Amino acid sequence: MIIPTRRMMWLAATPLVAILISRGDPAGVGAAWALAGLLLAAMIVDGLVARRLPIRLTRRAPDQLHVDQPDSVSLTVENRANAPVRLLLSDRPPEGSRAIPAVLAVQAPPRSRTAHDYELIPTRRGPTAFGDLDYRVLGPMGLAWAQKRLPARHEVRCMPRFANARAAELAERRALLRQAGSHRFRWRGTGTSFESLREYSTQDDIRWVDWKATARLNRPISRNFEVERHQQVMILVDSSRALTTFCGSRTKFDAMLEAAVLLTRTALGQGDDLGLMVFADQIDLYLHPRREQTQLNAVVEGLYARQPRLVEPNFELALTLAAKRTSRRTLCILLTDVTVIEAARRMLLYSKVLTQRHRFLVVTIADETLEENELREPRDAEELYRVGVAAGLMQERTVLLEELRRSGVEVLDSRADQVASRAIERYLDLKRRNML
Repeated sequence: MIIPTRRMMWLAATPLVAILISRGDPAGVGAAWALAGLLLAAMIVDGLVARRLPIRLTRRAPDQLHVDQPDSVSLTVENRANAPVRLLLSDRPPEGSRAIPAVLAVQAPPRSRTAHDYELIPTRRGPTAFGDLDYRVLGPMGLAWAQKRLPARHEVRCMPRFANARAAELAERRALLRQAGSHRFRWRGTGTSFESLREYSTQDDIRWVDWKATARLNRPISRNFEVERHQQVMILVDSSRALTTFCGSRTKFDAMLEAAVLLTRTALGQGDDLGLMVFADQIDLYLHPRREQTQLNAVVEGLYARQPRLVEPNFELALTLAAKRTSRRTLCILLTDVTVIEAARRMLLYSKVLTQRHRFLVVTIADETLEENELREPRDAEELYRVGVAAGLMQERTVLLEELRRSGVEVLDSRADQVASRAIERYLDLKRRNML
């Protein structure tokens, strides 16, 4: 495609000027038409010459991106001509990504190879791809652009951004430092294997006191026990419609996905077997509990492209399958939401299948919108109705969570930006108290 330049647009006005100056004289009109023909021919020739210029373009982009994290994409221009060439480069970034700047104006010296970078900020996780590369080459006379397209499709993966990874790591360290030791894989708590003696603390259980050492040293002495390893943890991730609502700039499912990955990293670091189940109206993914570090990669691969679906969660199928597939006593961590009260009631009913043999922890995200509407002072009938509905839903939610606790289920209700770190703290606390 040949596109006129701004210079050509200005020159195209000269035949009109000639007609105005000649005041419509036939000779002047004829000269204007001749000038217009010459300009048109020159533009076409300039565009054809531009199309034949020996220009080669290549793109160098990473195979893996991360949501909301800028990355650099390089476009290499190889000019084999003996004269400088001006180009406009416009890439087709993955869907949902922003290119800064969107268009690159490039001056390629003669006989050169130059690299030109732009910043790419993806906003959607999952498999995606770069499209073809569009570019324009300016002709030698500056009258026309030759627009061309280079087939350059490039498949990439956009991984989720673990915005709270640092907070989760700090939470894990705090949980370990609350014990007498802070070793990553072998920390002190209330396990079954004797590890060492230490000074008695007011937070210690009376059963930890070593009475012989206390009598010998004439001061209270407690035993340290090594927390058990090789226990089993199963993470169940709800991907139904309840997780499609937004909390800030991301969905609740994205927050739960982050919590699942960071929990996996912590559990494997503590030497436990870790399994994963993703479900909605059916089981979408099942990974049997394993202790190898490769399990973390399997969890990330299984979750990074998942999206919640507008269906009801099948808690009966998920909880029953989790109970059947895990023969050993297991800590089952369910990452879900209880905004949809009817579905949450079914979860309460089938939670008894797990609590008979396993430890069951339900992690939910507090609905900030409901909390804000409940505390709002109504000024008209519509706001009064909104406040009443929010108060009713919050009351039902509170009652449901309390019923879960009374039935023997551990419950963690947290804000979206804290759910990963608080879930890790609760897991380590249950492990320390030998409740797995």
